[in-house]
Parts: sequence; C-alpha cells; structure tokens
Amino acid sequence: MPLSGQNAHLDTFEGRIWLRLEWRALSRALAQSGEDRKRTLGDAAAFRLKRRSLFGNAAENERVEEIREGLAQYTGIVVVADSRADAIASTIEHLAAAEGHETFLQQSYAAGTAYGVLLDDASADWRRNVRSNSDLGQMLMAALNVAPAADAVEASARYGGPEIRSAEQTRAEQRRTRERELRSRFVDGPVLLIPSGGGTTFNAVGATPIPGVGTVFVLPCRVKGEWGTLEATNGILVNDDGKRRLAGPIRIEGINIRGEGWTVMVASGWTVRPGPRSGDYQIMREP
Repeated sequence: MPLSGQNAHLDTFEGRIWLRLEWRALSRALAQSGEDRKRTLGDAAAFRLKRRSLFGNAAENERVEEIREGLAQYTGIVVVADSRADAIASTIEHLAAAEGHETFLQQSYAAGTAYGVLLDDASADWRRNVRSNSDLGQMLMAALNVAPAADAVEASARYGGPEIRSAEQTRAEQRRTRERELRSRFVDGPVLLIPSGGGTTFNAVGATPIPGVGTVFVLPCRVKGEWGTLEATNGILVNDDGKRRLAGPIRIEGINIRGEGWTVMVASGWTVRPGPRSGDYQIMREP
C-alpha cells in the first residue's frame, strides 16, 4: 500500500484527537434518529473539518481509504446483518474497536463504514452515485442538509474531548521516546538501503511514523523485488519515497546480507556497495 494512503497525520496528537471525536459522534448518531441524529452529525462534520484543516492532503488521503476500505467493511456488515438494528450495532462496535487501536495508520476507513450505514437511511440510491473521487461525509451531510457545528472545540466537550486530549498527551510523550529510539536505529545509525519495489503490504499494527523520514513497521514481513528478497522480524523503515532501511550492524556473506532480526538475499545482476555514509551499505544494479 502506498505511503500516501497510510494517513500518517492520523497518528499525530491533534490528528488522533479529532478523529476519535468524529468516530464518537458517528457512533452516537447511529444510535439516534431524526433531528437528534442531524445535530450529532453536525458535530461529526465539525470535527472532520477541524482535523482536515490542520493537515495538507488529509481530506484526499482519508477519502481514498474511506472509499476503498470503508465501503468494503460496510458491505461485509450489511450483508451478514440479520436486521437494520444488527447492522447499526455492528458498526458501533467497529468504531469502538477502531478507537482502541494502538495506531490509527490505515484506520480512517472506519468512518467510511459508518457513513455508508448512515447513508442507507438518508438516501436510497446513494451507492449508485459513489465515484472514485466521492467524499462519503459530504454525501451524507448533503443528503440530510446538515451543516457543521459552529465551534468544534465547544462541541468536543459533549464527547469527552478534555479526557481524550489528556490521554493523547500521555500517549504523545510515550511516542516521542519511542520515536527517538527508532530514529537512533534507522536514521542516525548504520543502515542497509534497499530499493523500492516488490509486492508486499506492511501491517500497520504497532507502526511508528518518523516525521520527515518514513514509517517503521515492526511486525514480521517478507518482501521480494527484482533486487532480491528480504525477511525482517525486528522492524523495517519504509521511507516516504518507498525505499527501505534495515538497521545495522551489517554482515555481508556473499549474496546474503544479515543484521539483527533480518536477512537479505541479493538477486543476480545486483550487488552490495558502500552507502552514502560511513557504515551504510546499499543494494544497487551491477554496472
């Protein structure tokens, strides 16, 4: 999955706060009807707009995930639900589970699922009108003629905003410590640089973005590309441009390169050469 679709802003302090508030408002709206639902959706819209105003490209990146993953989850929920009430209950549970994730990377689709279920009540033929560039939140607000609440900060108090902010402050302090540790391993220390390319999707559970560099994924992964294959069990940094970094120290044994928790086998036609810094190595095509 391309990094642009991972919504790294949703793992920031403010990004997480306003996403959690939107999810909570959507969950409450699902349990309501009529004017109560519309008022609550006005709060959800305000939280959504507030978050997107803080980060460039946030609306586009979130929208892509809501369409691609959110509607897939929506379909799964409504197909297996025995009733409308079951579909609503499942969606509320889905939102609560999303809020409990350690990281919100690739989690923005949860809102898309909720918007789909809410659109079922608001517009009978909404699915026919969904396009690749649609925004499900805008579709719902337009169908119900809902305007965002005037003051997102004031509205946040109705959904535990101060408590969320306090909890996120604690988490942010812990994440800064973790980020410093990962930066020392994958940025400041010696690394093996691997070209982009190769078919794999990195699991975002436990992932940590390093601003201006990329994202460290910690779950075991296997990547195969024209340059060779790699297996990592102790973390891999995927740069914003798609290139990968494995932390040193590095041992070169013919076509096999090894480090703590990872192994790379270099393909024919490729070679390992010193990298741009002392102690770094990089996989390159043979001249």
